[in-house]
Amino acid sequence: MIFITVGTQLPFDRLLEYFDEWRNQEGYAGKVVAQVGEGSQFSSPTIEMFETLSSEEYYQWFCQADGVVSHAGMGSILSCLDHRKRGVFLPRQHALGEHRNDHQRDTAEAFEGKYPSLVFCTEKEAFFNALTSLVDASQSPVDSTSVETNNELGSNIATYLGLKGALL
Repeated sequence: MIFITVGTQLPFDRLLEYFDEWRNQEGYAGKVVAQVGEGSQFSSPTIEMFETLSSEEYYQWFCQADGVVSHAGMGSILSCLDHRKRGVFLPRQHALGEHRNDHQRDTAEAFEGKYPSLVFCTEKEAFFNALTSLVDASQSPVDSTSVETNNELGSNIATYLGLKGALL
């Protein structure tokens, strides 16, 4: 199962549309659950969608997922690391009116290449390739040695966000 989350502040229909296009192109028939955000105009008969989820509901779906697809929000990134989940991230772009600035692109650049289980994409083709790789790798566990174990900044952010477990 793939869990898609766009965060709690804004919808992110471009991510959902790209995912749906990839799914149709590749013929992916697995279960997909998505938290799409209030005000989303996206619809798909093949995706189980929720505008919002409580924290408990979110982590129920998140923990069941074989892979996570998300905007490049810190909560999603850290949750993937904390729960040893593979993740594909598409940052929102200010130029497309998706956010108030490009901090998600900056976040993606800062994390790019540091964790093999996390892939950050800015272009549709790269996003499609990352989704295919996510599905191909979904049955193999995330190598715990690929997650750094001594990262004070990451630990402080996780504490601030209320995340539990061995993070970073």
